[in-house]
Amino acid sequence: MANVSKCRICNGPLGHALAVREMMYGTRDEFDYYQCQECGCLQISEIPDDIEKYYPENYYSFNADHKRKHWLRDFTRKHRNLYAIKPSGILGRILCALKAPASIFQVYGRVGLNKEDSVLDVGGGGGGHVRDLRALGFSRATAIDPFIPSDILLDDCLLSKKTTIFDMDGTFNLITFHHSFEHMERQLDVLQKAQDLLANDGKILIRIPTVSSDAFDMYGANWSDLDAPRHFYLHSHQSIAVLAKFAGLQVVDLWCDSNPFQFWASEQYAENIPLNDPRSYSQNSKKSIFSDEQLTEFKERSKRVNKTMRGDAICVVLSPA
Repeated sequence: MANVSKCRICNGPLGHALAVREMMYGTRDEFDYYQCQECGCLQISEIPDDIEKYYPENYYSFNADHKRKHWLRDFTRKHRNLYAIKPSGILGRILCALKAPASIFQVYGRVGLNKEDSVLDVGGGGGGHVRDLRALGFSRATAIDPFIPSDILLDDCLLSKKTTIFDMDGTFNLITFHHSFEHMERQLDVLQKAQDLLANDGKILIRIPTVSSDAFDMYGANWSDLDAPRHFYLHSHQSIAVLAKFAGLQVVDLWCDSNPFQFWASEQYAENIPLNDPRSYSQNSKKSIFSDEQLTEFKERSKRVNKTMRGDAICVVLSPA
């Protein structure tokens, strides 16, 4: 990708450069990002030729987390998450009251996922999320990711395939991009290909960070979800709708599902503490720079910004226009 003079999403004029450091691993390499003055999309000036080096073997999404089976934990988790997808039965209701289910399964409940649906998780890494779906009975879920070393099998069945969406065929009821779309260069081409793979009444679910957020306004270049240089595009609410329209799609639902990471990680970056630093809250919560009161406030603030549509992560549901 060459340097840009106009927005790659809407062809609008770009503002001044924002110099952003790589802060997940703490290399502190700097990359210029430009925000479109019309659609609001923030985009990297130039993708590094050596982008692969920013995805080391220990990158978090590459390895499926194969925890040892524990019947009670697995039983409660299964019924809690199933209830989040489709509320039914008193057991699931009780379990959800005792402990909130993982937010992703609440997302599926809002989308209307059914067990018989075929699901393609694009950019799904080692297939950890697809494994969780299969454990719930969603047997027709598969992940793809071009960066994994090779195809990954689970019980002799394909879990995650080393490929891109452009090499896929067949049809799917739901195509998901769980914080992978922002890593993709050919944004319009990807959406058009996804539309080609949709079954009748199929949907596309995109979960991405957004610049239409209090966190970006507050922290600027230290906003944690910039994640330079891995994130090529940081969409606004407007720019993702513009892109969808160009692809022949329409936004049928959009809501915020951000979490406290947007605040504590950004605060760390402002203090020059990378995400994987030993001082990081993610590495050693007991020895982080934050008090319990601060962490509680980050949680409460995340809830507030989600309600006002100013959280730094959004779920976008698309269907053919």
